[in-house]
Amino acid sequence: MVDAAAAEQFLDANPAFAKQYYDTFLKPKIISDLLDSNREPVLDIRTFHDLTMVDESEILFDLVRDIQDNLQTERSVFKLMKHLSFMMRADRMSLFMYRQRNGVAELATRLFNVHKDAVYDECLVQPESEIVYPLDMGIVGHVATSKKMVNIPDVSQ
Repeated sequence: MVDAAAAEQFLDANPAFAKQYYDTFLKPKIISDLLDSNREPVLDIRTFHDLTMVDESEILFDLVRDIQDNLQTERSVFKLMKHLSFMMRADRMSLFMYRQRNGVAELATRLFNVHKDAVYDECLVQPESEIVYPLDMGIVGHVATSKKMVNIPDVSQ
């Protein structure tokens, strides 16, 4: 029987063997575990706090798992927006889709008022109740035409 110290000494002395063993036996298992859709998220996003790189990585892996398991693009984008609003400490986020009707460019809501505690069904905008802006109007139009993010500290003003 080989003890842990002897195994560690052997692996330190033979890095090529250690890498080959890791790549063959451990790496697929680790990646599989990370992408396991039944895995519960480790990070609680219900309260704001400073995020470490590990926390951010955990959120990104949750998003990758969700996109992998979910064929509904809007649901995946909703989860992405929900996590981003938490990471960026944004009060709300909305998704406007570009389209043309009768040759007129416009932006229409698809997901509205997404925040860290939002529920998908409450944020999904049905076609009969969408908000539509001309492409050349307001903050939404400016962001779409300039392709630059705008942070509005107080939207009431």
